[in-house]
Amino acid sequence: MKPEELKELAASLPDTAPNMVRLPLVLLRRRDLGSGAFTVLGDPYEEYALLLLAGSFDGTFEEFKQQTRRATTIYKPQISRLLRRFHSLIVIGFGGAGLNESSPHYPGET
Repeated sequence: MKPEELKELAASLPDTAPNMVRLPLVLLRRRDLGSGAFTVLGDPYEEYALLLLAGSFDGTFEEFKQQTRRATTIYKPQISRLLRRFHSLIVIGFGGAGLNESSPHYPGET
């Protein structure tokens, strides 16, 4: 992780946020949600921080928590902008809709 990116991240978030965000920020590529769709893998605070940094949310964490919705989907153009600014702080993973009964790794009864 590059020190200059850590400083920019801390300066871009509210005062309490740098102590609450766990790094690296993990984005999960979700083909099941459409072309160029990603979700945040982590706590709501990481999701809040990424949305603030991407310019998709402008409010406090308390306001963010009060919104009732599913996991936020972030798309490729936003991810590209975030990666340009915070390349060493973001990790991209790849996944699907999750395990289902036809998967050999399904944890259900056998």
